[in-house]
Formats: sequence, structure tokens, C-alpha cells
Amino acid sequence: MYGVTSTAASIPAPASRDADRRFRTPPIGVDRWTGQGVSTPAPCPHGVARWACGEGLGAGTGVALLVQDLGQAEAIRLGLARVGVRVTCLDGTRSGQALADSLVLSGATLVIVDTALADTYATVMGRLAAYPALWWNGPGADFASLDLALAEQA
Repeated sequence: MYGVTSTAASIPAPASRDADRRFRTPPIGVDRWTGQGVSTPAPCPHGVARWACGEGLGAGTGVALLVQDLGQAEAIRLGLARVGVRVTCLDGTRSGQALADSLVLSGATLVIVDTALADTYATVMGRLAAYPALWWNGPGADFASLDLALAEQA
């Protein structure tokens, strides 16, 4: 502990810094802070808003998000909020009746689900009276893929 009686010799020297570090940026597809690979970049909120308008979503429509990447979830939420959509983020750790109850309480007419959480969403099957429309987010979706729909708009 550093106190009144400590000497300058007892204080550790700061680590050496790379002077050019602030000018280097990580390669595309690598997270700036963690240095780990990013699976897919977050969509542009403006593109999500255009997609939502094309799908007929507007003010007061409810959409539920079951997306595990917070960057993607936030970008989708911002895009949907631009056109007045009510967005509910569902907890991906819940499954079965708890997830079904959350979905019913959200009043969503459309659900956007990560392909990685397909098994979690499958636990809702057989527990609802009416199912909202489903769009998949992420690689591996054969139909109703949000990624492909956004790529077509660009």
C-alpha cells in the first residue's frame, strides 16, 4: 500500500506504451476492446427502419427481440424505434413457459430471433394460442432472414 512512508522506489514504474498504438485500428471483424472476432457486424439502424416500413410495421406495432449480441439488438431496436415500433427485448436465458409468458405480455406481432437461439425459441412451441410472425437474425437462416433482407436493400 502506498502511504506517507512509501518511497519513490517502492512505486512500480508504469508499463511502456507503444506511441503508435492510438493510430492503429483492429482489422475488420475484430472487436476493438476485446480483440476477439465479431461474428457479424451490427446492422445499420436506418436500414432496419426502411425494412420495417417495407414490412408494414408502424407506430404502435409490437416487436419482440430475442437477440444475444447486444450491439445487434441495440441497432435493431434503434431502427425499429425510428418508425414508432414498440420493441420488447426478451431474455435469452429463459425458456419454456417463462419465455412464452414474456412473449404474450409483450403483445408482439413479430419476433426477431437469433439463429443461435433457435432451440430456445423452439421451447415456446405448443404454449401459445397464436404465434407472431418470425424473422431470423444471423447466419444459417434459409427463409425470413433479416440479414438477407437488409443486404438486398443496400
